[in-house]
Amino acid sequence: MKYLLIPKSNYENYFFDFFGIILPLKDYSIGFDYYFSVEEINELAKKTKVYVIINKFLHNKEIKEIKKIIDQLQNIKAYFIEDMGLTNIISKEQAIIFQNHILNNYESVNYLNALGYKKCVISNELTLNELKEIKDKTKSELFYFLINRNMLLYSKRKLITNYMLYFNIKEETKKLNIREKAGNHELIIKEEDGSSVIFEKKIFSATAYQRDINYDYFIVNINSMDDEEVKEILKNYKSSNINLNTDNYFLLNEIGYKVKKDEKM
Repeated sequence: MKYLLIPKSNYENYFFDFFGIILPLKDYSIGFDYYFSVEEINELAKKTKVYVIINKFLHNKEIKEIKKIIDQLQNIKAYFIEDMGLTNIISKEQAIIFQNHILNNYESVNYLNALGYKKCVISNELTLNELKEIKDKTKSELFYFLINRNMLLYSKRKLITNYMLYFNIKEETKKLNIREKAGNHELIIKEEDGSSVIFEKKIFSATAYQRDINYDYFIVNINSMDDEEVKEILKNYKSSNINLNTDNYFLLNEIGYKVKKDEKM
């Protein structure tokens, strides 16, 4: 297996032991604390294997704009894309399909493979048995977030701004930490450029189950971590244990709300 890093800055000492790095493209990615310009990406692509992540949903106008930006990028190994409209711009060989919460069964993976998309990111809301089934019944290159702050929701709405306006709250902020009542989970809500994302506060970690999952690529996302979290993760991501407030609930407990392989959309 190979390890890919989503770094929190262009500080190269972060990259020391990784097969490559995944860089969120400025203005076209969401849910990160640090974004990379075309110039930064091209400079880093001279020194290491660089992948680019574009995970915003795009309007027609933005699709036209991003084509010009992609034409400026150099030596990019592949692109992680969420909006399938980008498949009109990025070749099948360079596209890694990354659709949060959606790719969670082998039939979906095989369908994409039959269309020519042979690289995809598998949802980390699956049990170990479900992850193994996908591995056993597909021939695609499989990517998996080994360490991540899971994104629970992505909306093209200004959730924080609208909340403040509705309740006439004068505070100006683009980030809230809340505790939801149903499951008593700590959540992080961020508003960026007219869109909103909600994250689980706990860090998802599957480090103890790397050999069981055994996918082609493991992604380590430190982009939204603080300095102490980064230090601990970079020290121990290959080991079975990370000494942080982590969560692996999905790996051990099957959930019922995800789309099933035989369920019609």
